[in-house]
Amino acid sequence: MGKGIGEEIPLRIITAAAIFDGHDAAIGIFRRIFQSMGCEVIHLGHDRGADEVAKAAIQEDAHCVAITSYQGGAVEMFTHTKNILNESGFGHVCLVGGGGGTILPSEIQHLLESDIAKIYSPEDGRKLGLTGMVSDAILRASKNNLLDPKRFQKLNGPITADNQGAVAKLLTLAENADKKTFNETLNIIRSNDDLNCPVVGLTGTGGAGKSSLTDELMLRIQRDNPGTKIALLATDPTRKRTGGALLGDRIRMNSLSDDNLFMRSFASRDSGREIADCIGRSIEVCKAVGFDIIIVETSGIGQGNDAITEVADISLYITTREYGAPSQLEKLQMLDSADIVVLNKFDRPGAEDALIEIRKQFKRNKEMWDVNDSELPIVPTVASQFADAGVDQLWQKLSLLLNRNHGKKFVSTEPIMGNDGLPSRISPIPSERQGYLAEVSSYIRNYHLKTKKMASKIRECQQLEAAAKLMKSKDNKNIAKMLSEEASIIRLEIPETTWNEIDEFNIKVEQYRSGATNYTVRDKDIAVKTTRTTLSGLDLPRVALPDFSDWGDTLEWIRKENIPGSFPYTGGVFPFKRQDELPVRMFAGEGSAERTNKRYHFLSKDQDFNRLSVAFDSPSLYGNDPKERLDIFGKVCESGVSISTIDEMEKLFEGFDLCAANTSVSKTINGNYWWHLAAFFNVAIRQQVKKFEDVNSRKPSEDEYDNIKSRTLKTVRGTVQADQLKESMGQNTLVFNLDTALRMMGDVAEFYVNNDIRNHYFVSISGYHIAEAGANPISQAALTLSNGLTYVELFRSRGLDANKFLRNFSWFFSNGMDPEYAVIGRVCRRIWSIAMRDLYEVDERGQKLKYHIQSSGRSLHAQEYTWNDYRTTLQALYALADNANSLHTNSRDEAFGTPTEDTVRDAVAIQLILSKEYGWLQNENPLQGSYIAGWLTDSVENEILKIFEEMHRRGGVLGSLEVNYQRNRIQDESMIYEHKKHSGELPIIGVNMFEEDANSSLSVEGFNIEVTRSDKTERMMVIDRNTTFKETHRKKSDEGLAKLKKVAREGGNLFEVMMEIVEYCTVGQVTQALFETGGKFRRNM
Repeated sequence: MGKGIGEEIPLRIITAAAIFDGHDAAIGIFRRIFQSMGCEVIHLGHDRGADEVAKAAIQEDAHCVAITSYQGGAVEMFTHTKNILNESGFGHVCLVGGGGGTILPSEIQHLLESDIAKIYSPEDGRKLGLTGMVSDAILRASKNNLLDPKRFQKLNGPITADNQGAVAKLLTLAENADKKTFNETLNIIRSNDDLNCPVVGLTGTGGAGKSSLTDELMLRIQRDNPGTKIALLATDPTRKRTGGALLGDRIRMNSLSDDNLFMRSFASRDSGREIADCIGRSIEVCKAVGFDIIIVETSGIGQGNDAITEVADISLYITTREYGAPSQLEKLQMLDSADIVVLNKFDRPGAEDALIEIRKQFKRNKEMWDVNDSELPIVPTVASQFADAGVDQLWQKLSLLLNRNHGKKFVSTEPIMGNDGLPSRISPIPSERQGYLAEVSSYIRNYHLKTKKMASKIRECQQLEAAAKLMKSKDNKNIAKMLSEEASIIRLEIPETTWNEIDEFNIKVEQYRSGATNYTVRDKDIAVKTTRTTLSGLDLPRVALPDFSDWGDTLEWIRKENIPGSFPYTGGVFPFKRQDELPVRMFAGEGSAERTNKRYHFLSKDQDFNRLSVAFDSPSLYGNDPKERLDIFGKVCESGVSISTIDEMEKLFEGFDLCAANTSVSKTINGNYWWHLAAFFNVAIRQQVKKFEDVNSRKPSEDEYDNIKSRTLKTVRGTVQADQLKESMGQNTLVFNLDTALRMMGDVAEFYVNNDIRNHYFVSISGYHIAEAGANPISQAALTLSNGLTYVELFRSRGLDANKFLRNFSWFFSNGMDPEYAVIGRVCRRIWSIAMRDLYEVDERGQKLKYHIQSSGRSLHAQEYTWNDYRTTLQALYALADNANSLHTNSRDEAFGTPTEDTVRDAVAIQLILSKEYGWLQNENPLQGSYIAGWLTDSVENEILKIFEEMHRRGGVLGSLEVNYQRNRIQDESMIYEHKKHSGELPIIGVNMFEEDANSSLSVEGFNIEVTRSDKTERMMVIDRNTTFKETHRKKSDEGLAKLKKVAREGGNLFEVMMEIVEYCTVGQVTQALFETGGKFRRNM
């Protein structure tokens, strides 16, 4: 500290993904590279609006802002961010970004002309590589000298806490300027002579939840004392080797949307301690400009650290039960020094014992032997839990200290504790079921061990019987008798069910080879031909079966593979593919409901079936209404359809009977899917009510309406993605606190069971976006299956019958070019069926894993984009050969945004040609019997079970989420892919090899590719309709939202209320109401 004015200081970089954009893999990689090159990085994570990014840049006084935008609306996002910075006097901040091929060359040119420093194109990535692009950004950012004397010329009079730009500059001086300069400036700007502004310090071990707790405290201070000016000063450690630092506390702060809150992040730099050297000066600044309370958060500390006590008036020590043996408590300096001790993560096993030990040690340290435990300043909390009573109690104790010691008048809400005087600790999964992943892994491994054992015995039996027969034929009757007796003993050791399996298999083989057979689906007998005649006259078997002479080989094949439609469903969940309905399901959504409806009619033209799949625009995905605010406006109707009212949903499906047997609708939405699902159901009900009215020329009676509703819910076909666990680790459109989101999923499951909804899936457990975030195929499968198993445990814990809710499970995977993708479906089918039958004891329908698969979006490249069709064709071949139940093939131009009608038609043609023309796929189990497919199946399965066991050691899926296991795994695998792609170690044709010398297709002049973009007129139309809808239904919506909040607080079924209020509440209104009663999602690093 103490640089002269004009000297250079470490670069401070803000990194973020754009508003309503969950694609954070790229920005995660870039923030790591920035950090490794010596920058101090304030990472904001995904879904950050221009106002949030600009506010961070201002408060943190950053050199540079780096934004990725892959979800459309990049021009508006960058422009709005730049406008806010300019208007705030921070136009000097270097603004850079990228979005692959989704930002067109003409848009890049426009942004550069609008004073955006640099937008990196795919061609820049090819030429510069990842580190080259970061080096370029650093060079541009380094031209900003934050200690340039000209920046401080306007600091020539009193400054208040409301002037956040000036406060930020003062904190830059506090961190970097010499003593004389700082003191002179401080005296000039002082607007507050009352120095009785309390400083609250929070310290504790790394990972104790300090940032979450700080955020929750600030939320409560504002809730109970609106308008309080709070300054948060946080320190994170500097890495000695690189000089870089990850300033990671800001990403956790949901409270910073309040303009009365100000945050500044510091790197420890040369302090060598848990607080930066400048914290003392920074506190002086905050007091001088008139903040009401200052919170100082340290980096993680060791046993002997207590530096926070040097600067704080009141010190809070945050710990968890993971402090080691009770004797370790004797070594903790902060147990002596802290005014309040907080035991966070009190929901973890062993936390109650830890509370007892901490209370004992605290009494010993303070010699407070006669004080009741409840009176000690030791507070158990679960900061991650919405409206946690423990945090309420902490705020109450803290406010009492502030009022008593500093003459303040802070108000605090009375906490509602449990019957034991402690905060409630509700685990979504009961403690006795925490080991479910290890159980599944054990059951799968034991199943295969039993297979080997039984196969060996049955083989031995066959050999003995054959030997006995041979001896008998040679008149060696005694030996024949001995062999027969031995064979009989072994036969008795083999279960009757095993012999039945072989007998049934042999009967099936004969049926299949006869040329005709039949099977039953939902009590309907279906007759099928088992062969197809080729042009050469061969009768090609639709299902080719092995002809083993060895009984052991036969049994092994039955238990590991079996005929499609038979347990363990490795070859497929149905005996034969449907001939009346192809697996084509094309993802579509563009602009308004009317325009997307037109696309649906185009896709279903000349088809005997309507398999519709809805792509929503990003405001809809994040549960927001369309708005004119520029960064939001740029996302409206872009890369999907805007649906924010039930009337828009009705327009979307005009001309389609949602109850028709040949119609099904998939909705890819997660964050606030409950509203969209309720709107979809209500539109289907509206259609059937209109039919009734047309036939009967009157409205239905109440009983008739109830019958129509019940019949509709039981008839309508389709799925909604709704996978909240996947969102928390992959796609990042989880908008609510995870506990609230999982509760809502349970409410929906309960609604389906109670209403006997059989034909619609309430969840599509999804690996696609896990893969798009960077996971390799094995991790995609493992994380997706583990999420599905977690849902089984969650819904069973609510008392729901697995046989009833499992019929509403579906699955969604990504395809790709890696060899493991060839077997991803068969591996998952086998694991799932064994676990469901043997561990959970569910019936046949629940054992069947039915999945949709989509060709990889990550394998779509902007360079030589027409070649994307070749990759998509090969991926479709993988999927169809592995008996996927439905398939989406990406269009080649989706590297740039929403595809055109021509490219969508070509993408559908890929599927039709493979399904109808390609000879190899006229056989429906082409992978069975392949040595490489068998090896891959066993190898991938084994690796998945290892990942299950790793997650089990971390507390299952939910415990692993807490320590970022899944997210870290995905990011690490993404880094491997990106580095190998940019180095050329992973060959990608047209991208890093076999390239044209001059790739002019990505230049402004050479880019002549037709792309789909929404226009301003269309966006304004949906915004105006949303506004009109709200005005029309204002009274009813107010009543409905009040009812929703009441049911949320009382623990009732929220989806039942949603089905009612969706008729007059918009998606944005419902989202805000649930934020207030269930909390927002808190981002992780």
